[in-house]
Amino acid sequence: MSDKDDRIVDFNELKNKAREKDIDKFEQYIYSLYYSLAQGEISMADFSIRIGEYMEQNDISYEKFFNIQKEMMKRYGLDPNDLEAQMENLGINMPKMNPEKNYENMRKALSFGEKYKDKLSSKLMSTYSIHNNSNEIDIILENENVIIKSCKTVDLKDSELNEFLCSYKKVLEDKALNVSIYENVTTYQY
Repeated sequence: MSDKDDRIVDFNELKNKAREKDIDKFEQYIYSLYYSLAQGEISMADFSIRIGEYMEQNDISYEKFFNIQKEMMKRYGLDPNDLEAQMENLGINMPKMNPEKNYENMRKALSFGEKYKDKLSSKLMSTYSIHNNSNEIDIILENENVIIKSCKTVDLKDSELNEFLCSYKKVLEDKALNVSIYENVTTYQY
């Protein structure tokens, strides 16, 4: 018998292999998600949940999903093996990719979303910080709703704050802003 006759077929490897049709289908799906994200129709949390749903609906294991991502990167001229080294050269430490841990994190996120779905909502928000002689504040923007948060007292006479709020109001075509102020906020780790 030759060495070729002694080979054992690894069905897990075959099952988790990224095929061209898998890559094409995922690429179309991911572009539609990015479009929805850019339009503000979904949040990053929704984005993650929908990818998990896509994996479940298409019976894609996390290892196969990882392989599809690697093949997509190759399509666009990125070498996944060199990416980590390139990021480290830029001073960015990337965590080691661990498909099992990523799958577990995705499962936890989906479970959490399912458990609290009736009272949990995802919103697209922007943040802005002002740290000057008058204020140390974080501003959270969600349409007409503005939250000003500070660990100190907020100085509403701060010209930088007022200039920012006026500029934001112009972006919203002079709609009235609903401003909530949270002063002397205490934060702690749980």
